[in-house]
Amino acid sequence: MSEIHKLRTLFGQEHIIEDTDEKNREDFLWYRTAKGEEFGVNKAFLTTESEQLLQVFLTPLADRPTEEDEIQQAWYELLFNNRTSDHYQIQQGRLLHFQINSKDIEHDLFVEAFQNMLSNKLIPVWKDRYSGVFVEGVREPFATTNELNELLLTIESDFYMNASLFIGSPFSSITEAKSSFDIESSYYDLIAKPTQRINIFSLTSVLPTLLLHQSRNEDIEYYQDQIIGKVEPELLNTVKVLLDCDLNLTAASKKLFIHRNSLQYRLEKFTDLTGLDPKTFKDAITCHLLLLSQEI
Repeated sequence: MSEIHKLRTLFGQEHIIEDTDEKNREDFLWYRTAKGEEFGVNKAFLTTESEQLLQVFLTPLADRPTEEDEIQQAWYELLFNNRTSDHYQIQQGRLLHFQINSKDIEHDLFVEAFQNMLSNKLIPVWKDRYSGVFVEGVREPFATTNELNELLLTIESDFYMNASLFIGSPFSSITEAKSSFDIESSYYDLIAKPTQRINIFSLTSVLPTLLLHQSRNEDIEYYQDQIIGKVEPELLNTVKVLLDCDLNLTAASKKLFIHRNSLQYRLEKFTDLTGLDPKTFKDAITCHLLLLSQEI
C-alpha cells in the first residue's frame, strides 16, 4: 500500500490529491514521501497538530518550485495577485501558459529547454509546482505552433515530462498583458486535460470548444443523438483520423493501416448514416464539432 493511499485512508479521500489531479492546487499544502511521491493536503482540513505531524515523516514542498528574482516576483504579483510593480523588464511580447501533467518533474530542465529554444531572456513565472507562464519578449518571428509542439515532444521523450501549452496573443503593454492573461488562462483551464490528445492550444484552436461550452447541453445531446448516435465507433474513429490528417485520404488510410478504397467505403457508409460527407469543407466542420462535443 502506497503512502498516499494510507494518508487517504487516514485523512479522507477528498482531502488528498496527487499532482496530476484536476483540482485547484493552490488550496493544498504539498509534501513528498520518502519514495518520492508528491501529493497535496487540503489547507482547510489541516489543523496545526496534523500539519506538525505530517512534517515529522514527510518533506514539505514550496508552493512554487524555484527561487525567484525581482522580475519574476513582479510578474507573479501582476498576473496572479493584480499588483503592479516597476520591475517587469519585458513590456511587449506574449505569454505561453503551461501545465505539466507528470508525477516526476525536473523544473529547471523544463525551463532550460524552453530558454534554449526561444531565448535565455524568457521569464518563467510559476503559479504552483505544476503550472505557470513563460513571459516571452518580442522576437521576429515568434516560434510557430509546430516548433513549440516539437519542443513539447522532445521534453517528453528526453525528460519524461508530459506538458501542454497555450500560446497567448502578443501584448503591447503591461496592462494588456494582464488582461490577456486573465482571458487566456480561463480558456486554457476550460480545455486542458491530462488525457487530452492535443497538447498545444491557441485562441484559434480553442474557439470551437469555447462555443460548445456556451451551448445548451440539451442541444448538444440532441445533435449527437440525431446525427451520430447510431454510428459505430469504428466509423467515428475513421472520420476523426481523417480530420486529424486535414482531409488527406492517403495520409488517413496509412494512419488507419487500411487501403484507400477501404477508407472510401467507410466514409461512404458514414455519409449514408449521417448525411454528412466529411471530405467536404462544410460537413467536415460539422463532423469536427460533433466529435469534439463528445470529449467535453
